[in-house]
Amino acid sequence: MFYPIYLDLHGRPCLVVGGGPIATGKVRGLVEAGALVTVVAPEVSADVMAWSDARVLVWQARTFVPDDLEGQFLVYAATDDREVNARIYRLADQANRVANAVDDLDHCNFIAPAVARQGVVQVAISTAGTSPALAKQIRDRVQHEVLTPETGALADYLGSWRPEVKRHIDTYARRQTLWEGVLEGCVPSLLVAGDTAHADLVMREYLRRAAAPHDPHARCVVHDDRPDVCRACKGV
Repeated sequence: MFYPIYLDLHGRPCLVVGGGPIATGKVRGLVEAGALVTVVAPEVSADVMAWSDARVLVWQARTFVPDDLEGQFLVYAATDDREVNARIYRLADQANRVANAVDDLDHCNFIAPAVARQGVVQVAISTAGTSPALAKQIRDRVQHEVLTPETGALADYLGSWRPEVKRHIDTYARRQTLWEGVLEGCVPSLLVAGDTAHADLVMREYLRRAAAPHDPHARCVVHDDRPDVCRACKGV
């Protein structure tokens, strides 16, 4: 079983050995994550060549040598030769690098999940390498059935309130209770309706109640006369 984790690769050196379609996909993901990418391969795809010309990455137009691992944080072995990939992995693993020989579970100390994205929200799906096709099928269902554009907008909105919530609410448990109440209340529907101003009022009401002793007679500043439409009106 693999331990799920998200890595911050921004500014970290990462190596991809190989220049074909699979390697190009790995390069694209690393570039999007802000990694400092080096590609080692005698020949590469048009995309990799274009990124090299634009100085988005460094392309070494030759075959792999062990010194290529020096200073690298993460390594993908993605040539069309499984033996070469396995050798690169073994060298990288011995050097304590995060390493993956593509499509070869026995020569990986990490695997890349199938990822569904909507804005800042990402959902990673893994079958522990047993069936990448199933992981992609589940990813597609999550992408189309769960991660709506409203989900991404809600995540951005909640993230904008995090600093203020942390300033006012002193413990993780109390903050967690507040966020759960927000998500169960009317804030998501207000944002869907484009009513950010009222959503802000409700957020301030949540903060007021969470930071002060509970007032059983308090009501939501937005739905003062409609306690049935907002759980916040029933008390936080």
